[in-house]
Amino acid sequence: MAKFSHRKIPFRECISADAKEVAIFATDVLTQPQFSKYAHMNPHVFCKCSRALPIAKSNDIVVLTGSLEPQYYQWLRGIGFGPETVIEYRYHASDVSLTDIILGDLAPIHQALEREQKKAVLVPFYSGHKESVLAESLGVSLFGSDTEICKRYFNKASFKRICVELGIPTVSGSSFSMNDTHHTGAFEQLVSAVLSNYGKVIIRGEFGSSGSSLYQADCSSRLPQLYDQIRANDDGNLLIEPMLKVVASPNDQWIIDREGKIHHLGMSAQLFKELAHAGNLKGQYFSGKTYKYITSVSRKIVRKMADDGYTGALGIDYIVTEEGIFPIENNARLNGSSFVYGIVDRVEEQIGSVPCWKFFKARTQPGDFHQLADALGTILYSGKQLNRVFPFDCDMLALNGEFTAVLLAEDMYHIDYLEEALTLAGIERVH
Repeated sequence: MAKFSHRKIPFRECISADAKEVAIFATDVLTQPQFSKYAHMNPHVFCKCSRALPIAKSNDIVVLTGSLEPQYYQWLRGIGFGPETVIEYRYHASDVSLTDIILGDLAPIHQALEREQKKAVLVPFYSGHKESVLAESLGVSLFGSDTEICKRYFNKASFKRICVELGIPTVSGSSFSMNDTHHTGAFEQLVSAVLSNYGKVIIRGEFGSSGSSLYQADCSSRLPQLYDQIRANDDGNLLIEPMLKVVASPNDQWIIDREGKIHHLGMSAQLFKELAHAGNLKGQYFSGKTYKYITSVSRKIVRKMADDGYTGALGIDYIVTEEGIFPIENNARLNGSSFVYGIVDRVEEQIGSVPCWKFFKARTQPGDFHQLADALGTILYSGKQLNRVFPFDCDMLALNGEFTAVLLAEDMYHIDYLEEALTLAGIERVH
């Protein structure tokens, strides 16, 4: 029977609390199902492996598909963050996952492990079959699960069925398979039936991520074109649901460790650009009633996941509506906010409690990290005090000036202050 941890354990310690074990972070987004769609949306997504740099301990290993941004790494090490060992495969494209790249050349990691002379655990972004093969090939443990367990919860349709089986209320709607012998008429009939009772319909592919495989419909006359668009995107199974009026979109983060113990990282409010995730905010945001209900629902879900054998991080997305509060998907993998929880844990080790934080994609003038540091000036985190900005995911600075800003604050007023300070520094939030 799954057990819940009754005290807060830092993110990195949930992976391994053994000082004699190093973590190998190979956190490539392209390991998740249907990664080609995400790569098509963002051809530089291979750069996101660097998000693990701030959460890794000094003796951990971070593996990058591409190349290390040396100025950012120097800053990280200067404030007591980041690993001594970073392995760069220097492959600058998103057509192959990091797992496949490593499997093609295991030597750099074997050499690093020989130097450490310690046991190790592989930490992937998503735990699929190849990640299990990679861990076995390296002779290390896997911070992950059987691929079928991961897919069962990551798949939006099967996750919804699990919620129903657990007695958890879900958004009404229907599933539709593009792989069956249905024609456009069956699709139009199903969507039109939902439209007749609601003003808009949301259609989600079973493995969509970051806005991929996500569609809206508000007019029956446009459904034939929408059907063709979905087929062209090669979406197999769909969830067709009414688009409810959303008041808030909480994300609830958990970790199930390798012993099956369940850890609650926390709940944050999601920020969106249209329908795509654009960041998170943690602070005094939800009422006690909302927090209590969501936590109770999440506990049912993660207990079931632990009993099924799931290991790893996960983030359950909810919507708060006039009709109720509903879980809508389970990101059964590392999430963007997983890295932020890890960063905040490390910051708290240095300076104490961080009551509020917010992260989002930001943009400045293209340049190097030194230029960004100069622009941030005194609000750049230095390892000494709160109400500062911690930049990460900085590999795109030279190309388009984009990075992720983590605002670390004592209260919501200082969150606003830091956002204003960024604007004055010529740094804008990418909405």
